[in-house]
Amino acid sequence: MIRILIVDDDKLVRKGLTSSMPWQAYGMEVVGEANNGENALKFMEVNRIDLLMTDLSMPVMSGIELMRIVREKYPYVQIVVLSLHQDFEYVQEALRLGALDYIAKTQLEQEQFEEVLSRIVRLIERKGEVRAVADQQKNEAIVGGMLCVYYTLNPNLEESVTEHSVPSNATELESGIWYASEPPTVSFEPNLNIAVIQFLGLDGMDTKSVMQMIRTFSKNDLFYAYHPNEAILQMDAEIYLQLDKTASVIPIDQIKEQWGATDWIYEEAVFYKQLSELKALSMPPVRLTRIFYSLTDEWNRLYLPIMTEPISIADFFPNWFLFESWLKEVRERIGRAGAKPLFSQEIQKSIVKAMNLVQQNISKPISSSEIAQLVNMSGSYFSQCFKQYVGLTYTDYVRDIRLERAKEYLRGTTKTIQWIAEQIGYSDEKYFSRLFREHTGALPSEFRQISDSGRSK
Repeated sequence: MIRILIVDDDKLVRKGLTSSMPWQAYGMEVVGEANNGENALKFMEVNRIDLLMTDLSMPVMSGIELMRIVREKYPYVQIVVLSLHQDFEYVQEALRLGALDYIAKTQLEQEQFEEVLSRIVRLIERKGEVRAVADQQKNEAIVGGMLCVYYTLNPNLEESVTEHSVPSNATELESGIWYASEPPTVSFEPNLNIAVIQFLGLDGMDTKSVMQMIRTFSKNDLFYAYHPNEAILQMDAEIYLQLDKTASVIPIDQIKEQWGATDWIYEEAVFYKQLSELKALSMPPVRLTRIFYSLTDEWNRLYLPIMTEPISIADFFPNWFLFESWLKEVRERIGRAGAKPLFSQEIQKSIVKAMNLVQQNISKPISSSEIAQLVNMSGSYFSQCFKQYVGLTYTDYVRDIRLERAKEYLRGTTKTIQWIAEQIGYSDEKYFSRLFREHTGALPSEFRQISDSGRSK
């Protein structure tokens, strides 16, 4: 009998799953339920379970954090994610942590219960067969003091990876990770779907420690270590285990300030210095992506007036190489868009710096002459160059970005109109409302109502 623990902060969901699904018909039994990750772990300390069904978004401890702990403390427990959360990063993280299946609650209708349970049973049986083979081969595999480990870089491509990149003699450790006692053949070619790490110096290490090291490497270090030009990366286990794994404080404000400025676009040395410092932080890939999601919004606010289309960012970067390539492309795009043959590079940098200063000081009424002084240009020449470069007068540019920021506040907050007006540099609410209506056709309050009704449909 497969023993199941259901974890969801919604009591009705837990009760509904327990009573509605035909567990017994598939050799399953719900032995417990919990309303958050902490209570789930307390239950698992005194009760054996085989399958964990967990939501992702929960108070106290999220499903993602619960999965991380279960993977380390109870590696033989299978996990199924059951969630309304459709955020791509969360789905990717759940799959990377070895989720057996990912089921959207909205898809769980009565007629699908049997199909869902049947699929879960098949996946558990397949994992069990693989695990049995792995247990037989583990000790033999480490005899030579070396293991070749194959990591899936994109969980969605696991099936194709298994067929085309992982040797037939490799043993699956868990979802997305295989290992073998021999290196791949000379015909193996590097690709963007699989990473091969050759761990050396394993003599004297017990099997449990080696397998834990392999799992630990996949969580964060793999993202930064992989490069497509290196077919096989060698890693000395002794050196790796001596590295400081304590989580460092991520200077998010400093990162946003550095990459929100313009020096990295026009100064190659500055760009590569910032890139090196960013990589050295070795922050979790999900956090890295989130920070640059926010920066992408800032870049679009700043540079869209001189670009043909907005900058976009992928939902998921499987490795640092692809993230770095994207960042280089962004730099080139902004640089090309800002390259105006009528102006010297110094003038172009001054205008872009002025645009950046306006964005950073949007709540302050900075005049054209004040900005010109800050970028070391005369007032009249600055105004002339700014209009030719951006396509708008300085006054119109400031007005437009203020109104765009006001729209964001109206859509995304419940703050008062007076508060919003002050945040974008207008002390007079009535003047701001009149200006907003002149350029959008609606008062701020009307715009908010229209946006709210559009989201509710």
